[in-house]
Amino acid sequence: MTKEQERLYQEPDELRRLLEKVLTGRKFKLDCGHHFTGGTFLGNDITIRNGKHFKITCSQCGY
Repeated sequence: MTKEQERLYQEPDELRRLLEKVLTGRKFKLDCGHHFTGGTFLGNDITIRNGKHFKITCSQCGY
């Protein structure tokens, strides 16, 4: 990867802030059938498979 290409990528903290802002307090049913609540300790961890269409599962079903 060139330095020019490297500059296009943002730091992980930016993604973290974005996800926290958008997901906190919201509830979702995942592709695996389990549930996720953003920003709580009681919600499942999630795995996001990147591709043409995102596939979002809980971490237990994602392996």
